[in-house]
Amino acid sequence: MNPTDLPEQSLKILEKLTGLPITIIDNDGIFNIKQRRRVFSYERASHKKNPVCRCGFSERCIEHCRFRMNRQCLENDRPFASVCWKGVCQLVIPLKHASVHYGMLYAGVFRDRKIQPPKGLTPGFYRHYRALPLWNEAEMRKLIPLLKIHADGILAYLREFNIVNDDYDLRRSRITEFLNRNLDHGIGLTDLAENLSLSPSHTSLLVKKLFGISFSEYLMRLRVDRVQHYLGTTDLNLHEIASRCGFSSEFHLSRTFSRFQHMPPSVYRKINFRRNG
Repeated sequence: MNPTDLPEQSLKILEKLTGLPITIIDNDGIFNIKQRRRVFSYERASHKKNPVCRCGFSERCIEHCRFRMNRQCLENDRPFASVCWKGVCQLVIPLKHASVHYGMLYAGVFRDRKIQPPKGLTPGFYRHYRALPLWNEAEMRKLIPLLKIHADGILAYLREFNIVNDDYDLRRSRITEFLNRNLDHGIGLTDLAENLSLSPSHTSLLVKKLFGISFSEYLMRLRVDRVQHYLGTTDLNLHEIASRCGFSSEFHLSRTFSRFQHMPPSVYRKINFRRNG
């Protein structure tokens, strides 16, 4: 058997053992686009195989099961229960190795007695929803060790056989290069998202994960670094430097620079001049 087929085969066996449908949703296309091939089947990578999910599937489904759950997994790497906007309950196992978040393993599709699905969906949805098994927290807790070990084992296997290449330095370089190239413009998160072909919310998560700070904070740090360069190597005044570094005014530049460097630009320039003079 081809080594790339084993993860998919193991998940089919896991489904038979647990009686639960298993879905793998990746982060930033790491199991799909980034590998230039599918690591898992299309069916495995989509909740649409579940009739209750397929009925009324929309952008809200993607926002919840990909982006919102990604955010939650970044904050907490322990398994947890998730209830989507349609009232469907699933168990989520974060797929993480070291500091890299690969995505989520979703186990099961349930309904909860305490939750009422929203009105206005198709009759087919309510029919499939009523047929779902009830969420049983005690029973699901018993399955968490098996699901967690299986998820960790799949990641270890994919990395060992180099089926997944998770070199994140390329994305770091691409983001930094794009921002540095456009610092003199009024660039924002949506511009970077368009360049990366991602949604703004996903781009925000990616920047926070790769650099450890928010997009706005990282952009300001790059701008302050550029200001330092001009202060130390040119005689440009603050008005000229502000326009070259994307600041709206000299005041905005001075206030931001002082926050990051704990001194005003004029003092920094004097100190740098004495050091290099």
